[in-house]
Amino acid sequence: MNEGAAPAGIYVHLPYCRSRCGYCSFVVTTDPSSRTAYLQALDTEAALEAEEASGATFDSLYFGGGTPSLIPPADLARLSNRLRALFDFESGSEITMEANPDDVSGDLARLWSEAGINRVSLGVQSFADRELSAVGRRHDAASARRALSALLDAGLSVSGDLILGLPEQTEESFRASARELAASGVGHVSVYLLETEKSKIIEEDRALRPERYLSDDAQADLWLELGEILARAGLHHYEISNWARSGARARHNEKYWRRVPTLGLGVSAHELWSGRRRANVSGLPAYLDALAAGRRPTALDRPIDAAEEARERIVLGLRLTDGVPEAEIEDWISAEGDSRLAADYAGWREAGWLLSSPGRVRFSERGFLVSNEILCRFV
Repeated sequence: MNEGAAPAGIYVHLPYCRSRCGYCSFVVTTDPSSRTAYLQALDTEAALEAEEASGATFDSLYFGGGTPSLIPPADLARLSNRLRALFDFESGSEITMEANPDDVSGDLARLWSEAGINRVSLGVQSFADRELSAVGRRHDAASARRALSALLDAGLSVSGDLILGLPEQTEESFRASARELAASGVGHVSVYLLETEKSKIIEEDRALRPERYLSDDAQADLWLELGEILARAGLHHYEISNWARSGARARHNEKYWRRVPTLGLGVSAHELWSGRRRANVSGLPAYLDALAAGRRPTALDRPIDAAEEARERIVLGLRLTDGVPEAEIEDWISAEGDSRLAADYAGWREAGWLLSSPGRVRFSERGFLVSNEILCRFV
């Protein structure tokens, strides 16, 4: 990394879950028998990565999954301490773990805090029991409320997740969930649209029983209303799916959108480092075998050329509400020589989907609703 560059981040994938949710498309396992070997492999991989990252500073560490809250607190503490010994973390670094509500208790929240965790991303998803049950979530609304209270009482920074488009969800039930989460005291809220195409079970269910699902138009209207609900509660929109109070943005996740270097440890983990994109193997046995032999478990390792970097700056930067420099978009369109893209760009601005402020272009709130269609044009 260059001298004076922004501090980097580290993502650690912990793939263990008690059960797989109906909408899940991540690399996870419900068999805990390999957990000890996996933690040892993470230790080996971290040591290999630390050699390459010598001289770099870090200010975020993110334990994702899977369900990191299933890892025994003593093991999580050892892993956290090991990483902070191997890598140069700044004082006041953000250390996040994902958690399911049914794993949270006051005692565990205290132990996580003692392990160095200072931020928890909680998978609330909904405060309606019928919606949680419909996608196989183990927790209910009452346990989500208890978990939020325990984490906040422990002094942890808390982010809560919701999903829009769950089976059995109604317009009023989603509004109620959004209002309750906004009023709970969390500093950060993430709201995701249910991606039915990523789950064969959900996709087939929606085809057979469409009455269980909100229409696309209803979801679009609710998404716009959501922004108003959260804004009234003091949570400001800063990325397509994310809202935060002042000072509570997800420091680690923002690195991805701003292309700040990040390391990725664990099965299927991705990273951006030294101008290269890398990805680990997505099979757990292959991951363990590679590290048992002292090799990095890399499935992809390629350089990023100038054109790809320019495209990524546009595609990732437009996810943020402060947008990207107007010149970067205009330079890209000019370099591509694509008259149809140039015409589309003018049309998006005329439609109000893209807005201009001095020297920058960003999505409007309605523009975010069609952002996938627009961003895929920058290929």
